Amino acid sequence: MKIYILVLIIPILLGSCESWLDVKPNDRISEDATFSTPRGFELALNGVYVDLNKTSLYGQALTWDFVEILAQRYAISKSSTYNKEAMEFHYAEDEVKDRVSRIWATAYSLISNVNMILKNCDERWDVLSDEYYNLIKGESLGLRALLHFDLFRLWGPVYSLASETSLTIPYYTSFSLVAQPKLTAQKFMEQVIADLEEAAGLLNEYDPAQKRNGMLEPDAANTFLGYRALRMNYYAVKLLSARAYLYMDNKEEALKAAKEVIDVQERLFPWVDPASLALERESPDRMFSTELVFALQNVNRKTIYTNHFDADNLGLASLLAPNQRVVDDNLFDGEGGDLRYKMWLDKNVTIEGGDYKEMMKYQTTSADSLYAQLIPMLRVSEAFYIAAECEGEEVGNKWLNKVRNARSLRNSSWYYFESTLETEYSREFWGEGQLFFFYKRKNAEEIPSAYEPYESISMQPADYVLLIPEDESNYN
Repeated sequence: MKIYILVLIIPILLGSCESWLDVKPNDRISEDATFSTPRGFELALNGVYVDLNKTSLYGQALTWDFVEILAQRYAISKSSTYNKEAMEFHYAEDEVKDRVSRIWATAYSLISNVNMILKNCDERWDVLSDEYYNLIKGESLGLRALLHFDLFRLWGPVYSLASETSLTIPYYTSFSLVAQPKLTAQKFMEQVIADLEEAAGLLNEYDPAQKRNGMLEPDAANTFLGYRALRMNYYAVKLLSARAYLYMDNKEEALKAAKEVIDVQERLFPWVDPASLALERESPDRMFSTELVFALQNVNRKTIYTNHFDADNLGLASLLAPNQRVVDDNLFDGEGGDLRYKMWLDKNVTIEGGDYKEMMKYQTTSADSLYAQLIPMLRVSEAFYIAAECEGEEVGNKWLNKVRNARSLRNSSWYYFESTLETEYSREFWGEGQLFFFYKRKNAEEIPSAYEPYESISMQPADYVLLIPEDESNYN
């Protein structure tokens, strides 16, 4: 592993959550000065959330861009060689190698920053109240698990095919300038789970979300304790745990964690109201923000839409758009009343002789509202999908129908459970980077084509595994 030099980038926080990203970061400051006060810990942790928005992480590559291209979401033009190489899994091509190298480097660098916070939580615990110690350490452990898990989902093997002895990638449990050893797939995932279990234990008693009736509410007395959906809160940790346990095929623990989230769904993560969306025609809440268990705040979201999804002003070389017939005739066949179709994909466009859909999930008419700046990270519907898969067919189908009903659809039959589950993942997580990982977890031998309805492309296990950057492999 290449050695990364830690640089703590500390944003100046103003009075409200919405100002997190409105300012430029200060110059580097010393570790001693940073962690000498509770405020310093706040700033250091908030700096991690800001950096999650980098384009090589969840501000682009790991949400609506690179991993969605791998999942065949968009009908990429041949003129867009930058995206076409990725879409065809040509991981050895220079453009793709450069792209994935940035993901790898940025994620591990940010893990170093998280580990520095964790190191100081234990070394300077006397600076913090019990509440702050548990919140800051719990959130940090959850973020460390999130970053490692997504690195593993990209560079690790298909888990069901993983050898008991083959090594994958390193897991950094402490701040270190020394390369750490690679772990087997099982040991790596055990470490993900260990971080998440410890995080849940720390957050369980102290997370303000436990006593709130909304996750995007401010805290009048203490800004740091407000807007819990914008932080790695207790329920985000439990949902991420459910995702990780399911990835390991531990359905008993996955179901247990998912049901903790389901149990508070009505109180904390209510389904978006279709009537409200209809009333807000000019600027509807396309992210269904009440349902977000964890989200990032990104003031560039309007620019994301303008530069990548605005079919009225972009050519095929830069536009990310799905094929119209794939969406209408295949994915939403006969179910055009689906709220996801109406809010995200109900706009036909013709560009350079081809028929496409404009992906409108990131569209907003205002860049100032908090709701117009959200990047989804964890959505409550996933807890229902995980519960459905764990309980299976007849029993689990009720959970699928809970989501379908919330999307203005009637119940589906348990007889079509497997195909409905895949369809739900395909519809629900547009622009959120989860579909490729669904296919990888299932080791799907075929996935739907981006260009023609009812056609598929063949997949090999190697297509699901990125190449470790060459300059990194030299250190291991």
